[in-house]
Amino acid sequence: MTRSTLMTSAALSALCATPALAQDDAYDLGVLILSAGLEAAPADETGVSAAVITEDDLEATGETRVIDFLARQPGVTIRATGPLGTSAGVSIRGVGQNNIQVRVDGIDVSDPSGTQVAFDFGGLMTSDISRIEILRGAQSALYGSEALGGVINITTKTADKDGFGVQIASEYGSYETLRSAVTLTTAGDGYDSALTFSHARSDGFSAADENDGNDEEDGFSATRLSFAGSYELGSPDLVMHLSFFDERSDYEYDEASGGVVSDGSPDELTVKKQNGARIGFDFVTGAVDHSVSAAWFRIDRTLTGTSASFGGISDDRFDYTGTRMEYRYQGGVDLGATARLAFGADHTIEEFDTAVALDHTIFGLFVDGQSQDTTVNGTFAELTWAPNDMWNLSAALRHDVHSEFGGHTTGRLSAVYRPMDDLIFRANAATGFRAPSGYELYDGFAGNPDLDPETSKSFDLGVEKRYGETAFVRATAFHVEAEDIIDYSFTTFGYVQAEGTSTRQGLELAFGGALREGLRFDGSYTWTDSFSDADLDTSSWSAFVPGQQASASVTANLGQRASLNVTGLWAGNRADDLDDYGVVNSTLTYEIMEDAEVYLRIENIFDEEYQTAPGYGQSDRAAYFGVRASL
Repeated sequence: MTRSTLMTSAALSALCATPALAQDDAYDLGVLILSAGLEAAPADETGVSAAVITEDDLEATGETRVIDFLARQPGVTIRATGPLGTSAGVSIRGVGQNNIQVRVDGIDVSDPSGTQVAFDFGGLMTSDISRIEILRGAQSALYGSEALGGVINITTKTADKDGFGVQIASEYGSYETLRSAVTLTTAGDGYDSALTFSHARSDGFSAADENDGNDEEDGFSATRLSFAGSYELGSPDLVMHLSFFDERSDYEYDEASGGVVSDGSPDELTVKKQNGARIGFDFVTGAVDHSVSAAWFRIDRTLTGTSASFGGISDDRFDYTGTRMEYRYQGGVDLGATARLAFGADHTIEEFDTAVALDHTIFGLFVDGQSQDTTVNGTFAELTWAPNDMWNLSAALRHDVHSEFGGHTTGRLSAVYRPMDDLIFRANAATGFRAPSGYELYDGFAGNPDLDPETSKSFDLGVEKRYGETAFVRATAFHVEAEDIIDYSFTTFGYVQAEGTSTRQGLELAFGGALREGLRFDGSYTWTDSFSDADLDTSSWSAFVPGQQASASVTANLGQRASLNVTGLWAGNRADDLDDYGVVNSTLTYEIMEDAEVYLRIENIFDEEYQTAPGYGQSDRAAYFGVRASL
C-alpha cells in the first residue's frame, strides 16, 4: 500500500479522533488538512493558511446556521439578508462569495444558475456536518474557477465507531424554530457509512430590518437527506466512496428597490430543490495511486411574488435551473524518498436554464427564457518535496480550457520552514481566476460573450508559535490583487471588463490556550484594508468588508457534567454607513447520562441591533433548548 492510500486512511481516522479547539484548527500533530493540496497533508507541513472546524467545535456552541460559526474565523466575514433561510454570503480576506468555491463531500455545490456562480449559505445548517476546512487565498491551481479567494470544504457525518449507531438531536426556541435530525451509522472491517435525515422550520422575523418599520415575519422550512460511505472492494487497495444529498427548502424574502429594503407584498417566496451525488474509486497499481470520480449537482429555484413594476402590479415567477457534471482522474507517485508527484485531469459541464413570467395587470403576460451550457477541461499537477525535517515545499500548476474564452493557467508555490518543533514559518504565493458565469456570457439583455476571466495574485506570509500541546499564537499577513474584473455597468446596461485593479491586504491573528484546567480561551483579530482604482458599479470587488474584526471564545467545564461556552464577535470600520457592532452568544450544556446531553443556547445576549448587509435585520435576543444523544 503506497503513501497516498495510507494517508487517506489516516485522514479518515483523524476526522473522528481530532480534539476540538474553538476558533481555529487544533495543533495536535495528527490533524490532517485534507484539501490544502491534491493529497492530504499534516497541518504543520502545508504552507496554505487553513482552518479546521470539527463536529465537537460545532456542538460546543450548538449554533444552527453554519455562517454564525464561520463569522468568527480569522479573515472571514458574512453578509446575511435576514433570518435563517434567506440568502447569505461569505467573504474570505475581503474576496466575495462568487470567488469562493464550496464543496460538500467532494461535490461542487456553487449555483450555476445564478447571476454569478456562487453558493448561498443562508439555509446551510450544522445538522449533518462533521468537518469544515477553510482555505484562504487563491486555490485555482488545485480547484479551478471560483477558487480565486479561497475554498470551503465541508464533510458530512461519518461513523465514529464500529457497529450500528444512532445519533439524534432536536431543538426548539425563539421564532417558533424547530430543528431535528437523526443519523444512522454503521462501520466494520473495510466499510463505514452514515445517513442523516434533518428537518427545520421557523416563523422567522422580518428580513427587512424591523427598526425601519417592517414587521412581516419571513419564515423558513427545509428537509434534507444526506449519505456518505466508503467500502473496500475485496482489498484495502480498492475502495469505493459514495455520497449524495437531497434537500427541499422554501423561504420568504423581502423586496429591495433603489437601495431600500422593505416588507413589500406578503407573498414573496423562494422554493429551492438541491440534489447532489458522487461516486469515486481509489485503487493502486504498482507504485501509482489512482482516484477516479464522477459528481453531479442540480439546483432548481423558483421565485414568486407580487411586485411593483412598470408603474403597475404584476404577479411574477422566475424559474432558475443549474446543473453541473464533473468527471475527474487523479494519480500520485513517490519520486524517491523525499518527493511526491500528484497529477490528473477533469472535465466539467455546466448548464443553466431560466424562465421568466411577468403577469402584468396593464401590459399582460410577458414570458422569456434561455438555456446555455459551458464546458471546461482541466489538467493539473502538484509536486511536494521535503528535503529535510525542517522544510516542506510544494508547487502546483493547472491549465483550464473553457469552451468560450479558451485556455487559462494558474499556479501556486508554498513553503513551510520549522527551525524548531514549536515554531513554524509559512509562505504562499498563488494566482487565481474566475470564469465568467453563463449569465454574464449569454444573458439576452446583459450578457457579453467577449468576457475574459477575472484574475488575481495572492500572497501570504505567516508565523506560528506553539506552547505545549494546544496553546498557540499565529500571525499571517496577506495581499490579494484582482484584475480584469467583470462588472455590470449602469452606463451600458450590460457586463463589461473593467480596467484597473482592486486590492485587499491585511493581517490575521489567532491565539488560544488553556487558562487553567477545564478553562480555555481562543481569539482572533483581522485587519483588512480594501481599496480599488477600478471604476466599478456592481462587482463584489467594489464591496468593502469591515476594516477590523475580532472574535473570542471561552469554554469552561462546570463540574463533571456541565460546560459553558461563550462567544463574542465585534466588527468595526464598516462601509455602506453600517454601524460597528458586537454580539455575544452563550451555550450551557449538561450531560444527563452517558452519551446524552441537553443544552440551552442564548444568541445575542445583549440584544444588539445590527445589520451585516444594508437594510436587512438580524436576530434580537433569542433562546433555544436542545437535546442530543448517541445510541
